[in-house]
Amino acid sequence: MGRRLTILAHGDADGVCSAALVKAALRDQYSEIQVVFTHPVDLVKDFQQYARGDVYIVDVAIDEKAAQEVQKLFRAYGGRVVYIDHHPLSADLAGAEVIHEEGPSASELTYRKLGGLLPPSYSRVALYGAISDYMDYTEWVKSALEKWDKRIVYFEAGVLMQGLERARKDHDFKRAVVDHLAENRTPSSMERLMKLAEEQAGINEALVGWVERYVAKRGGVAFVVNPPSPLGLAANLARGLTDSPVGIAAEERGDIYVMSLRSVQVDLNQFLRDFARRYSVSGGGHKNAAGARIPKRLFDVFVEELSSYISRLRWGPAFSQ
Repeated sequence: MGRRLTILAHGDADGVCSAALVKAALRDQYSEIQVVFTHPVDLVKDFQQYARGDVYIVDVAIDEKAAQEVQKLFRAYGGRVVYIDHHPLSADLAGAEVIHEEGPSASELTYRKLGGLLPPSYSRVALYGAISDYMDYTEWVKSALEKWDKRIVYFEAGVLMQGLERARKDHDFKRAVVDHLAENRTPSSMERLMKLAEEQAGINEALVGWVERYVAKRGGVAFVVNPPSPLGLAANLARGLTDSPVGIAAEERGDIYVMSLRSVQVDLNQFLRDFARRYSVSGGGHKNAAGARIPKRLFDVFVEELSSYISRLRWGPAFSQ
């Protein structure tokens, strides 16, 4: 039996681009490569179910509640584990080869790790991921963009981001996108991706009016519940349209709220990790873009504590710039 590689990736554009770069760089070294889309809450379950051979984990944060279990899994696993990520990392991932840096996208980190195995033109795949994840301000991105017409690269990144958002949980289609990008083909040359991106653009425009009608605000927190389209965009619009430090978009799933948070000058990850530890829930991410899953009964407590956290920051250095 030949060598096997499992890629566990986040399902957004940054994760898809990272997975495509891994597959393109390493496909000659493995007889079988499987791509599995996961997220922080399900990483342990999906690792146990799908990991075969060597494993690359790209753009998947370590959930606060699962950190110890992840550590045990990596130590006990018989194959190679490579972890490439840019979310704040509070766990010691002994047993894995860790490529971690806050600031760059996972796509950039993946390209910097494996780009030597690829033609230079694959840098645009990493750029698509970086732009889609709002990580387009690093020195590497600035340098890489100089080799391209950035207007074209930004257009392609937009098509990819919008199309994947519209695809939602269609993992088979997302695997097809990984294969497409692994061949260094542009997002706009994939007919279905273009169609989905166009549909998503119309949904996004309608969301602006919806948020204006239904957004609520408590202190420095603006929030909407059950928006008709992407949580991340709804959270950003709630924040921006009300001129609030933090925006939240929450979606009901039974007794749980799945939430996306966006901020300006508020460290959401710090707040969420503390809240997650104290209430035994899931939460974390980047400083200005993060997510959480909490029981609906805790939502008012969550908003109140977050608003209080923001009020304290207003008197500190985070708001003094």
